[in-house]
Amino acid sequence: MGFHFKFQKLLEIEKLKEEELAKELMLLQKQLQDDEKLLSLLQSLVAMQQSELEKELHKPQETNVFVLFEAYFSKLSRDIDVQRSKIKESTKKVDAAREKLLEVFKRRKVLEKLRERHGNEYKEEMLRLENKNFDEIATSRFHFKKIFK
Repeated sequence: MGFHFKFQKLLEIEKLKEEELAKELMLLQKQLQDDEKLLSLLQSLVAMQQSELEKELHKPQETNVFVLFEAYFSKLSRDIDVQRSKIKESTKKVDAAREKLLEVFKRRKVLEKLRERHGNEYKEEMLRLENKNFDEIATSRFHFKKIFK
C-alpha cells in the first residue's frame, strides 16, 4: 500500500481555485489597462483639441464655434471624470482579486507542506518497518543456524 494524503481532494480544489482566481485577476488587470489607455486617449484628445481652439482663436470666428468647443470640452471633462472613477473601481477589483488569490495560494502552500511532511513521515515509517523486518530475518537466521549446528 502506498502513501495516501488525506487532504488530496482539498489540495486539488485549492489548485483549481487558484487557477480560476489567476485567470480572473488577469482579466481584471487587462480591463484596468484598457481603462487607463482610454483615459490617456481622452487626455491627449483634450490637449489636441485645446491646441485647435488656440488656432481658431487667432482667426475671426463666430461665437457659436466657441460655444461648440466649450460644450465639447465639458463633455470630454465629464468623460475623463467618469473614466477616472472606472479606473478607481477597476483598481479596487484588481486589489480584491489579488488578495483572494494570495489567500488561496497560502492555503495551497500549507496543504502542500503538510502533504510533504506526511509523505516524509510515511517514508520514515516504511524504512523503520523494513529495517525491523530485516532485523527479524537476521535474528531468525541466527537462531535457525544455532539450532541446526
